[in-house]
Amino acid sequence: MRKWLLAMSLLLASCVQVDDRTTEQVIRPPLQASPISRCMNLGSALEAPYEGDWGYTVRRQDLALLKSAGFDTIRLPVRWSAFASKSPPYTIEPELIARVDEIVRWADELELNIIVNVHHFSGLYRNPDEQEPRLEAIWDQLATHYAGAPDTLIFETINEPHSAMTVARTDAINVRLLDRIRRDHPDRWVIFGTADWGTLNGLRESQPEYARNVMLTYHEYDPFNFTHQGAHWTYLEETGFRWGSRSDRKKMMSRLDEVQAIQSETGMPILVGEFGVFQEVPIKQRARWTKSLREGIEARGMSWCYWDFAGELKVYDVDTETWLLEIKEALLG
Repeated sequence: MRKWLLAMSLLLASCVQVDDRTTEQVIRPPLQASPISRCMNLGSALEAPYEGDWGYTVRRQDLALLKSAGFDTIRLPVRWSAFASKSPPYTIEPELIARVDEIVRWADELELNIIVNVHHFSGLYRNPDEQEPRLEAIWDQLATHYAGAPDTLIFETINEPHSAMTVARTDAINVRLLDRIRRDHPDRWVIFGTADWGTLNGLRESQPEYARNVMLTYHEYDPFNFTHQGAHWTYLEETGFRWGSRSDRKKMMSRLDEVQAIQSETGMPILVGEFGVFQEVPIKQRARWTKSLREGIEARGMSWCYWDFAGELKVYDVDTETWLLEIKEALLG
């Protein structure tokens, strides 16, 4: 009888009670430290149909400027799908690879991390059955090409999948892409793209399996009618929205609390991979929202990457070669 009671106590000790249901306790490794602290997106360059089409071309001096300001990472969105053949083996045009190589080399010389992602793959979002093999082939080529690259190079699987790329489908493709990448990069950091346009809702519904040296990400633009008011690529023509009340700040922090809980639950670091406010919003409003979010992210032990350096949510004006000091201070003050 005593042996039976001892066995039962050991069994119960290995379980936890959740919502009146007994389930096995999941023991995760300690949360890994993120390699990223302060990051800047170099948007509107290689994510455009052709670099320069959207008013910005990446320059080495920009990376040096970011390094001297205190950033440790840049994120380079790349529209690989526009420069990969449409039939097997889906070969990427060598000119694009050479251009990305150049920027990766600049980052290495300046001791900056660089995140290279797959951006604006619209065909995948509409027709994943047809386009997933193309995405896998793109990553096969990138993984092979960058074998032996510095550890400061970080891969991000896919940017803002949506529509037919459901949460479950995105979770599944992330696992397959990680398996492919790990053949040549057993220890490289990889960021899993998040479904539902990279939103918090997509992160909530995602069920990633724990993996070493893997980060999760989401993009924070809430409230969207404030951050994107007047932006020509959205439906938001109305302007004049303001942000900064006690209720506004409480909601922002509540969302960040939820993200922090997901980070703890999954055991994987979370990068807030995009956040920012459209340039036509009054700059004091832009700065107030940006500073509050940035400080909230840092207070919760997470990493961030501002969108973006010189595009339409800019912190730097390439025409005048000057920082927008209010936004810079909101990020680095």
